Amino acid sequence: MATKHIVQQYNEDGFVIVRQLISTDEIAALDQHVDDFIRDVVPTLEPGDVYFEDTPSRPVKSIFRMNRHAPYFQQLADDLRLRDLATALLADTNITCSNVAFFGKPAGDGSVVPAHQDNAFQYWTPPDVLTVTIAIDESTVDNGALICQQGSHRLGVLPHQPSGVMGFSMALVEPPDLASHPEAALCLQPGDVAVHHVATVHRSDANLTTRCRRQLSIGYCSSRAQPDEAARAEHRKRLATLHAGAKPLQS
Repeated sequence: MATKHIVQQYNEDGFVIVRQLISTDEIAALDQHVDDFIRDVVPTLEPGDVYFEDTPSRPVKSIFRMNRHAPYFQQLADDLRLRDLATALLADTNITCSNVAFFGKPAGDGSVVPAHQDNAFQYWTPPDVLTVTIAIDESTVDNGALICQQGSHRLGVLPHQPSGVMGFSMALVEPPDLASHPEAALCLQPGDVAVHHVATVHRSDANLTTRCRRQLSIGYCSSRAQPDEAARAEHRKRLATLHAGAKPLQS
């Protein structure tokens, strides 16, 4: 699956799509496990592990660190197909899973995600880290597909500022020039997998359609990447202040 072409495209663009890596039956099972998690585990989570859309029905927008709460999601992160792909792209046989997360854009309620780089708040050095995203639903331009800027992963971490968006706390002060780093919408079918580098600039538009757009994302880091724990601690303090003024988890 991790052909020379896939590795080359990832290194050049900072993202790549692998089509139909996950079977229809496996996506159905993933769908059910996500539903079970939202029903049974989400009500027990602390602020920072789950975020909701700011609409009357308050659907789930994002969930983080799912592998800490349900064995299924750690088993998925250990799937050899996903690990082999990440291993090839990171050029490291000793990768680890840093996070399993859910990102949803509910039909008619899915909000905008501002342009950002994940390493603006993950603080990896060197940034040899990537995210593998599994499409649960069809992902289109109209329902909020991930939009990446080509080659932006080579720019380093650019200036960010607080976004005011719960669940996506940081946003670029100014995205890279589109002429030099054109945008590409990562349109996916269920079972497709997209991968983006931790420094790739990405965003997504609102979902105003009648179709949900749900994705499961797994972070993998190379053995070379080390976290800046002091910077992370400061970021957690900022998040705690943001959460203090947020609505309670239960509506």
